[in-house]
Amino acid sequence: QATIAIQNARLFRETQEALERQTATADILKVIAASPSDVQPVFDAIAASSKRLLGGFSTTVFRIVDSVLHLVAFTETNAKADATLTAMFPRPIADFPPFAMVSNGQMARVEDTEAASSAPPMLRDIARLRGYRAMLFTPLMRDGAVIGMISVTREAPGPWAEHHAQLLRTFADQAVIAIENARLFNETQEALEQQTATADILRVISESPNDIQ
Repeated sequence: QATIAIQNARLFRETQEALERQTATADILKVIAASPSDVQPVFDAIAASSKRLLGGFSTTVFRIVDSVLHLVAFTETNAKADATLTAMFPRPIADFPPFAMVSNGQMARVEDTEAASSAPPMLRDIARLRGYRAMLFTPLMRDGAVIGMISVTREAPGPWAEHHAQLLRTFADQAVIAIENARLFNETQEALEQQTATADILRVISESPNDIQ
């Protein structure tokens, strides 16, 4: 009976976690649908959901535009650390060594910022400032190119669970969908405005064949 109780508790917990993950991803898809031309609400929702579902301390979402890294969303820690973080961006990706950890398109995991000899010193400095020890990074990928990244932190050092890494990858994919949707929506809107303008001019031409004024 004890074994049955343990198994039931495990299955219930796993089912509950799976339901939370599905609900979170569904909620972000709803935000994408509700904001076809504006990706900011999507970035904000991804930052909040990834922090909550990964048991994180903080989350940051970055986007690359013309080789410049922009901080587009983050969860708050304390006023001083948040102000320092926002003051660091935008900046060229070449001036932000931590970006190199995902520049190859792969996820990166730091179990302890104080012990990771391969991590850039800037990464350790930011971790000390904001008060965390472990980090999980995933790039935003579109057509084989890195167009941004998401990082989730945790106060305690230690490894990251594989299902947490997969969930963060899902959030990254949703961010890319939102960016692409906004681009297509805005391009379609601009094309429609251009066609409407030219149609208006052609109408005036047809109505004033003898007067170009």
